[in-house]
Amino acid sequence: MIIHGRSKRKDALIREANTLGQPIEIAFTLNDHHTKNLAEESVGFDLVISCGGDGTNNHVVNGLMQIPTKERPALGFIPAGSGNDFARVFSSGTLSQMIEKLASASFRDIDLIQIDAFNAKTYVLNMTTCGIGAEIAKTVNARKFKMPAAFNYYTAIIAWLAKYKAPVLKIDIGEKNVTGETFLAALGNGAYAGNGLGLNPQSGINDGLMGLSVIGNVGVFDFIKYQSTLKRCDYVNDARVTYHKSKSIKITVLEGVLPIETDGEFLGHLTKGQSFSAQILPSALKCV
Repeated sequence: MIIHGRSKRKDALIREANTLGQPIEIAFTLNDHHTKNLAEESVGFDLVISCGGDGTNNHVVNGLMQIPTKERPALGFIPAGSGNDFARVFSSGTLSQMIEKLASASFRDIDLIQIDAFNAKTYVLNMTTCGIGAEIAKTVNARKFKMPAAFNYYTAIIAWLAKYKAPVLKIDIGEKNVTGETFLAALGNGAYAGNGLGLNPQSGINDGLMGLSVIGNVGVFDFIKYQSTLKRCDYVNDARVTYHKSKSIKITVLEGVLPIETDGEFLGHLTKGQSFSAQILPSALKCV
């Protein structure tokens, strides 16, 4: 069990693990790099359980993906973070249920998104957002543990909607492309981001495709207007919002600056002329 070092659930998770009578090793994360290393060094284990939020899951997944497929442990999840958006579309169940699934080899394969940006490969379990979503994620992480999660997310969303300047992007979606000012491009394996906002209702975690939602110029009023629609993970009926699915996507910055995040973890900024690509990796992870 890889448990986020600042999770409020860690004591309860330890007590639960100790009651099962199973050889479970528990490790607490010190930082993001440590989290990835713990997962990368898990060769020989049957199951790795990520106990944290979407950021913890991201670092665990990126560590596991450094292990050859035949040696890679199965993966389970216990939502113990602030956003827990991936948990809205996938549940491993309780710790005892995970042990039972492992014993009976009841696994489920799920897809991953591979991002090629900043001269590195990054694996995405849930969602990567480009544009305002990345700036929101960066702000939320800077204030994490200082305020309630929902308040943190929504105040960051409102603040950035009031000041964000959308870049002009060219987005290649398979063999077609769209060009224009883009407030947000959300590439989803999962459907939710930002503490329960259903940005990608078209996404599925094991359909061999990634969802792409593209949002043009919007503001605070639009967010308030469509908030309930997003919470239900329904499609927004607005000409500025389009939905797509594809195996591969490439995004190029034509004007402005494009921030990028993966699973709530800020990656960096791309500037004019720079681009990144994404592709789906079908059935990349074996999960309980």
